[in-house]
Amino acid sequence: MYKTQELFSTIQCIISDFLHFCIFSDILLIMNEIIRYEYLSELELLKNKHFIKVLTGIRRSGKSTILNQFKKILIKKYNVPINNIQIYDFNDKRLLTHNWKSLLNIMMDKSSHSEINYVFLDEIQEIKDFEKCIITLFENKQFKYDIYITGSNSKMFSEKLATLFTGRSAPINVFPISFKLFHEQLNNEYSNNSLFNKYLKYGGLGIIVPNYDEENLIQKTLKWVFDDTINKDVKTRHRFQNIDILDKVINFVYEHIGKKINATKIENYLKSQKEPKLTDKTISKYLTWICESLVLHKIKYYDVKGKRIFKTKVKYYAGDLGLLSRILSFDTTKLLSYRLENLVYLELRQRGYEIYTFEDRYEREIDFIAKKDNEIVYYQVTKSLNENNYERESRVLLDRKDGFEKIILTLENESRNNDGIKIINIVDWLLGTKK
Repeated sequence: MYKTQELFSTIQCIISDFLHFCIFSDILLIMNEIIRYEYLSELELLKNKHFIKVLTGIRRSGKSTILNQFKKILIKKYNVPINNIQIYDFNDKRLLTHNWKSLLNIMMDKSSHSEINYVFLDEIQEIKDFEKCIITLFENKQFKYDIYITGSNSKMFSEKLATLFTGRSAPINVFPISFKLFHEQLNNEYSNNSLFNKYLKYGGLGIIVPNYDEENLIQKTLKWVFDDTINKDVKTRHRFQNIDILDKVINFVYEHIGKKINATKIENYLKSQKEPKLTDKTISKYLTWICESLVLHKIKYYDVKGKRIFKTKVKYYAGDLGLLSRILSFDTTKLLSYRLENLVYLELRQRGYEIYTFEDRYEREIDFIAKKDNEIVYYQVTKSLNENNYERESRVLLDRKDGFEKIILTLENESRNNDGIKIINIVDWLLGTKK
């Protein structure tokens, strides 16, 4: 009897997984989109849990698409009536004529008394006092709500939500589409190397996927995305007067991706460009605002032995590889090593790691210290290893006697183990075929 029940349970799981796959495949066929499995699975786990689901990520990273894909799953897999799903996209200027109270009234008028109401609020930060609308819905006793919100400004969300939603929200960081996901869903169209080169050049913003072979269109699209993000999330939000200085700060940081940088270096650069003098404090404020828009990410230096973080020593990486190309060049041979670093940084973040960097007393660096729970992994990234650079890349790793895993990622085809250091082809590592 027990074995029969066990077999029946196993068959049920197989059928459920198969139906789940069919639902995802149906979405792909209808929408011709990259399916964001990792985020959809997380949303399914959180479905109907009494948390506000908060998706934050750079503009055009796919947050709206994820919500639309999740809507289809609710309808097809969970039989949620379409009338019980409310979607509000605040990129639609018609919605911006409302204040939070009038929006709240619209939502409640459309709500069902007897069933759960799913409310998707896309780029809700465009509405003044948006958090009041959300918390009123969340605490409402008349209706049952399952609330999902997205936003592309990290500070606005972190500050406003931290105050009101402590213990009530489930944050989900949305990154550009990973190379592995591109490969899984586009590998019939491109070879591994061809797809890797395209990904390194154009990045993973969902908006460019349908046009992955149209270079001119992609370049125009990336320019539009970058300009739109900076205009909305930096220039307009903070009422910039001197736009030229801001552009030069952004370009300078992008041109020094993966390098140690500080406000003084930027100040000296602006001085060389005959720009008005800015204080370190003002430049630091500009950098903070740019990072809040998520076109830039800042990582700090970590003292492994003393287990402390240095606040003043930092590096920056781009929020997407395509945006990096938009500033540097679409010729990926230029600053290739730093592009590879940026790719690895985004991949590690997507895998859920906290990222730091390290410099010893001889100014030798470990590119990334990746931390997750009790796990720490050291990563070096280089386009190739040879007798000229092996000592430089490996010595700082070998000097770390703490027993943590050490990895060098490279474009070389052969993966091997030298002196306890794993040397792995970067494409194999991205695809998970070598760890």
